[in-house]
Amino acid sequence: MRGYWLITVIAVIAALLTSNTAFADSLPTNQLPMYGEREKTVQMKNADAALISAVEKQGLSRQEAAKRAVQTGWYYWAKRDLTTAMSRFNQAWLLDPENGNAYHGFALVTSDRGGAPSEVERLFQMAVSKPKVDPVAFVDYGRFLWTQKQLEKSLVQLNKALQLSATARNARSNISFVYYLKGDASNACTWAKEAQKNGDKLEKGFLEDMCRRAGKH
Repeated sequence: MRGYWLITVIAVIAALLTSNTAFADSLPTNQLPMYGEREKTVQMKNADAALISAVEKQGLSRQEAAKRAVQTGWYYWAKRDLTTAMSRFNQAWLLDPENGNAYHGFALVTSDRGGAPSEVERLFQMAVSKPKVDPVAFVDYGRFLWTQKQLEKSLVQLNKALQLSATARNARSNISFVYYLKGDASNACTWAKEAQKNGDKLEKGFLEDMCRRAGKH
């Protein structure tokens, strides 16, 4: 079995496992996206005020501070420190609720923690609805959608990423994979070639196999 077939199996299994709402309910408020969208305690309101005051003392706008918080969130997310990552994404959301990248972070951390697919999708939808969001959010949303077998919706989001950035990393490779899942080797081959030109990540042998199936050696 080739690696990319195995990836599909893993993705489907992961989707079936992402329904652990009990785990999410056990998390402290600061570990829930948007602080669980709950009414804040006096202690939480005081903490929020302290954060905003600290930002102002540094001479930063709330928008700029939010960008920095998102960057720090991605740093910890890459290190698999989901606790610190979520804290930073929450800080970014508090400082600038219009920063779509904070919601992107919420979506990925929630997915990594085994959150329900419906909640992950809701967070992705919030991310891409914001005017200030990076193209990679659409790429990750598109990838999530194909793991949920929502192939047409996946293509919509992946193409939106390319509309925002002609060089959006891994948009083309994911589009190629969606066409593979649709049984369309010709388009899978075409997009895999484009992905290779763009330096996207492709499973070893995938391009050659799709083009061989399509008769495009």
